Amino acid sequence: MQVTSKDKLEVYQIIGNKLRIHWDFIEIPATEETDAHWKCKEAIVDKNSNRNQIIEAIIRSQYSVSDEFALINNGGDEYSEYQTFRTLAKQLTDEYLK
Repeated sequence: MQVTSKDKLEVYQIIGNKLRIHWDFIEIPATEETDAHWKCKEAIVDKNSNRNQIIEAIIRSQYSVSDEFALINNGGDEYSEYQTFRTLAKQLTDEYLK
């Protein structure tokens, strides 16, 4: 999911019982119509989740189970992009769990 904020969000935020993980930050400059702001991608998971649950939440924020099966079966460039994203999901998770 993509979120927008006037300030750059922390990579890891705990709000209540939820862990919010942010990545792919883009700073959007002010225009005549809008103020400057930030966009990023976000995954939300229970703050007590284990490594596999966090990785799955990050992946599900971008790919459904059906999407994953299609990518695995079809291969190609989209599958390579998916594998790169899986690696990112693991890196974000491992950094949080340190």
